[in-house]
Amino acid sequence: METQTPVRSTPSDVETIDLANRLARQTHQLDVRNAELMQSASRTLAGMQALLCNLVDLYNPHLGGHGRRVAALVVEFGEALKLGPQALQSLRAAGLFHDLGMLGLRRERLYTPWAELSENERSLMLSHPEIGASQLELVPEWALTRAAVVAHHERWDGSGFPGHLARDAIPFGARLLSICDTYDEMLHKPAAAPRRFSEDEVLEHLRRQRGRQHDPELVDRFLDMLALRAGSAGGVASRPEVAVMLDRVPEGVRLSRDIHNRAHLVLLAKGTLLRHAHVLRLRALRDEHAVIEPVYVVAPDAA
Repeated sequence: METQTPVRSTPSDVETIDLANRLARQTHQLDVRNAELMQSASRTLAGMQALLCNLVDLYNPHLGGHGRRVAALVVEFGEALKLGPQALQSLRAAGLFHDLGMLGLRRERLYTPWAELSENERSLMLSHPEIGASQLELVPEWALTRAAVVAHHERWDGSGFPGHLARDAIPFGARLLSICDTYDEMLHKPAAAPRRFSEDEVLEHLRRQRGRQHDPELVDRFLDMLALRAGSAGGVASRPEVAVMLDRVPEGVRLSRDIHNRAHLVLLAKGTLLRHAHVLRLRALRDEHAVIEPVYVVAPDAA
């Protein structure tokens, strides 16, 4: 009866196994390092956004609040249109910084009637989309953001600026941003504005501008979104809310109140859906004692 000779690992087998183990360890270390770098990049980008927001606030708190509200609204609109995470991030940044180019205009002239502006001031006003977009070129990840910012005053009928683009030649993000910008700008006029508008007047204005200032199909989708929001259980403000500290705030819930910094400027507007980047940024501000706690969110079972 024959006996089986045990199979023994040759030196080359041992070396191969050792190499495979080393490669596995190195791969794991690279994965860990890559995750750390991604988190660091997210924190850096969030910090850069906070810095730019603070600069706009220093220039004009009303303009900063407008940017934050538009950012929340354009993300809500993008979600209603089933856009992906990258597009939503780009739209949020575009909402925050679409008026960054306004910083070239003297603050006291920001809301001056057009007829009372000097030729130089009118030129700066008309150039603010391009000026703002040029500042965002420092962040390569914001290519889609820049495209939306530079074209957010183009009009569907081709009569806008700076490029006189028309219809589908206007970047999709700019068409979304333009609607949200118009809605918020009319609805939240500063106290010194010569005229203020009710929500019904703003909605009627948007209807009249279908196919003129704005993409008609997107106007219809935007109005549908607002109608659905209004028909929900009383809106965000009347739903059950909970107060949470920032180290416990979950992702995926909506703010039931504005979040303010220590200077009482709005950091995030009521109704904002808190995402991972929001939570990272808010916790960084908490560590710097720059944000007021607790924050108020819609109770998770009511969200």
